[in-house]
Amino acid sequence: MSEKWRLIDLGKVEYLTSQTVYHAVALARSEGVVDDTLLFCYPDRPFVCLGYHQEIEKEVRVDFCKKTNIPIVRRVIGGGTVLLDDGQFFFQVMVSRKNPKIPLTIAGAYKTLLEAPVLTYRDLGISAEYKPINDIEVHDKKISGNGAGQVEETTVLTGNIILDFNYDLMTQIFKVPSEKFRDKISKSLRERLTTCKKELGEFPDRNLVKELLIKNFEKTLDIQLIPDELTERENELLQNLNEEYKTEEWVYAPSHRRPELYEKRKVKISGGVHIFETVYKSPGGLIRITGELTDDEIIKDILMSGDFWFFPAERLQDLENAIIGHPVNESKLFEVISQFFTKYSIESPGTSPEDIVKAIILGTS
Repeated sequence: MSEKWRLIDLGKVEYLTSQTVYHAVALARSEGVVDDTLLFCYPDRPFVCLGYHQEIEKEVRVDFCKKTNIPIVRRVIGGGTVLLDDGQFFFQVMVSRKNPKIPLTIAGAYKTLLEAPVLTYRDLGISAEYKPINDIEVHDKKISGNGAGQVEETTVLTGNIILDFNYDLMTQIFKVPSEKFRDKISKSLRERLTTCKKELGEFPDRNLVKELLIKNFEKTLDIQLIPDELTERENELLQNLNEEYKTEEWVYAPSHRRPELYEKRKVKISGGVHIFETVYKSPGGLIRITGELTDDEIIKDILMSGDFWFFPAERLQDLENAIIGHPVNESKLFEVISQFFTKYSIESPGTSPEDIVKAIILGTS
């Protein structure tokens, strides 16, 4: 007999709710008060959505967003900066980590849970393919944005069917070194990202997309989706998260994590200490390092940010603390970081301890 999951269709929701709702459902699932859930929604207005580990000032033109009244939201799962709006149809999966249908590894969860949206694109007439770790592509162009993570004892996957996309606005929100570089990003974005409207020549019916997703999730997971509504507990959690997501502590999380280091610049400062900054591209994403180094090359403080994946997410600060006090020595840093990954069962698809060491060494050399 097929396993029963909840199906919650919220339709158009307030932009912030489109990100807090899966967090709320995941918390309720971890408490054991609700069953595994597939949720549909789409936002009522465009907004910028940052990955959990990203620094806003490094990624986004904050002044532009304020001027054009585009909100900025930090989500609870990793990945990069995206523009989200009602041209995208969101599917969100919240499933217990005890459910044997879903692999415990994030990479495995992607492969299993993205099968349904791939089939949905194909049913629409678009020859989509799953591309590890977390992409769906058609003719080597991305056509879906997907993220996954762990919230307490719940695996969360969020994704979208990209019906249409505002390329020009997405290009404008990025913080780049020059307008010439922005032109390159604009060209690259159009070459790398496609939509249902571009592939089909028309905007697909949203209800048809929904029906196909339901059919394909039921088929690929061997489940029965039962229409339901958010519970009183979920609405309580949702209200609390909506308030938390608006706070400076959440929106500017990295700077609040290490405020003193965050304020310092890449210059020699008093007391035999200097600041270093670097950016390193691993296969799993961009790693940004800001650190404080003594004259005898001991790491006094360090902040890691970027669009890489790191689970459990809250362990990133613990990793920073584990690195502090060690010398800039490649073999020693690799030992410390590798032991940390093993001790806490860290998953960071595409980003290894060796990548983090390379990022630190690059900044201090």
